[in-house]
Amino acid sequence: METQTPAKEPFMKVTVPAVLLAAAVAVCAAWTGVSHSDTEKPASVHMPWKAAGLTERQAAAHLLNRFAFGPRPGEVDAVVKMGLDRWFERQLGAGLADAKVQEDLRDLPALGMTTAQIFQTYPPAGMVLAQAKQAGIIPEGVKKGDLKNKENEEQRKALKDKVMAFAAERGYRPEKELLGQLMTQKLVRAVESENQLEEVMTDFWYNHFNVSLTDNKARPYLLSYERDAIRPHALGNFRDLLEATAKSPAMLVYLDNAQSTAAPDEPTTMQDEMGRVPRQRARLGGQGGGRFGGRGIFGARRAPAATAANANANAKDPKKRPRPRGVNENYARELMELHTLGVDGGYTQQDVVQVARAFTGWTIMPAQAKAREAAETRLARAGRVGGLGFREQGDFLFRADQHDAAEKTVLGTRLPAGRGIEDGEAVLDLLAVNPATARHLATKLAVRFVSDHPSPALVNRLANVYLKTGGDVRRMLVAIVESPEFWSRDAVGSKIKSPFELAASALRATGGDIIDPRELLRWITRMGQPLYAYQAPTGYPDRAEAWVNTGSLLNRMNFGLQLAANRVKGVSIDLPAINQGHEPESREQALRTYSALLMPGRDLSATLKLLSPMVTDPNLAKKIDQAAPPDKGKTARKADADEEMVYGGSEMTAPVRTV
Repeated sequence: METQTPAKEPFMKVTVPAVLLAAAVAVCAAWTGVSHSDTEKPASVHMPWKAAGLTERQAAAHLLNRFAFGPRPGEVDAVVKMGLDRWFERQLGAGLADAKVQEDLRDLPALGMTTAQIFQTYPPAGMVLAQAKQAGIIPEGVKKGDLKNKENEEQRKALKDKVMAFAAERGYRPEKELLGQLMTQKLVRAVESENQLEEVMTDFWYNHFNVSLTDNKARPYLLSYERDAIRPHALGNFRDLLEATAKSPAMLVYLDNAQSTAAPDEPTTMQDEMGRVPRQRARLGGQGGGRFGGRGIFGARRAPAATAANANANAKDPKKRPRPRGVNENYARELMELHTLGVDGGYTQQDVVQVARAFTGWTIMPAQAKAREAAETRLARAGRVGGLGFREQGDFLFRADQHDAAEKTVLGTRLPAGRGIEDGEAVLDLLAVNPATARHLATKLAVRFVSDHPSPALVNRLANVYLKTGGDVRRMLVAIVESPEFWSRDAVGSKIKSPFELAASALRATGGDIIDPRELLRWITRMGQPLYAYQAPTGYPDRAEAWVNTGSLLNRMNFGLQLAANRVKGVSIDLPAINQGHEPESREQALRTYSALLMPGRDLSATLKLLSPMVTDPNLAKKIDQAAPPDKGKTARKADADEEMVYGGSEMTAPVRTV
């Protein structure tokens, strides 16, 4: 009797790789896991993978899983052919051509915009409302919340329509379109870039110097923050990176240093500068600066010391209460606790206060065109009499009229009186060379690339490399890849990837192509990591316990099932293509074939034993269907881009590529 092929055997094409990919994503996630610096090129890298008992192919897979977002089809063999040391050295250079990335990002106009252009094109909702009020389009008393008020639907709709028409007339685009472009470029670069190490380190440093899009004021600056402060220094010198973040508008706004000013009873740098040029006092309006706006050169005077009389008067009338001014300690504290020394770095609360005083006056240029033009005019006027201590650098502004020029002592080092921006720069110098900073950064890098609990010996060696090289990030990465700890059996396969790393590596492993990133972004959020949205300045955790729990593993499994079944909208994968178009003849053969392709360099015996019963499950197709997120269809609110600019929503607007 003729043996019949089981019904629906073509189902194998989807179910076997779907199960395999889901398992790899959920259980074996560890395995999927700038401009040229003028630092000296490292000597040839020596990797002790043989001493660890690894084959060259296993070593190549491990290298790609840690210093890239996972291997692409055939890449493990390509790295073996090139040589592991050669591949790593090319990655350190970060100069490989990236034509595909450039092509895929060409339709994202915000990526090339200045901060002023971003504000002009994608203004925050609050700015749109303020302009609409100034133009008399809506009443002065209308607030952003009124556009969400559904108690009076007719009034809400009328207000919304007026603001929408006003925004359209001005040519404004929704702010969420800006965020969509920011997230799209991050995904595209992680999946497609040839300079994988640069992308890994950009992600690492952004998380280290975290600024969250949940902060409404910092949100418009995130794109330029990553582009101008993080990425150019991701593989460079830490001191340069530290200063770039310190002067970034995103960081200054996020941690409130843009509002930090000298106490009312302290001398300012501008006063000291004017004292050195007494002839200019009359021209500038006397002691305070006159035409320059008194002690606040841009018209924002520092609040005077409170008296009992005006305090009582203001208490009775809240509208007369002055806005809080003075020294803000938020940035100073996070600078030492998170960015440099670490929580046990040996500093005191008094050091926090002194560092905060050193950074008074570190603020930003106005974002709106008219306000910026006025500020530049006043800076030019100050420049004609020697500058008076003011400094402008792109969007960064040092306000000499707001800087505490009195003497300070930081970590036992005296900062003399009468200085300006040099105080903050001196603090950055002190922190960058401190052994506690070296140890803090060495620990974080060892956790990222080696294991959740790196050995003290490895951390000490990395810290010494940092101190000897003056904070050369490339040298520290070389020290990691040359360490026996990196290649040890305990380290290989030990790291659990974050949802973002997981999604990027899954697409790379399957040769996936991002056409529309929105559904992929939703999956990353569903797995627990909405991009750029970790609210605390600590950034997302980098240890397994943050990502391994029942709900997280279930979402990872479901993501793998949907991706392998080609059911993640906007993402295209061709699983047979990674097997040169050959179709396995049975489910068992498919399991063996795709296991080797999706998890190269691994002992697959345990994986095959675990998954073999699953691929023969007659209910597997039903389970894959159940793993799909519910289709809201017509019941879901259709996101209107103009509407979202004013009162937001749950969706990110992002460009759709054409293919």
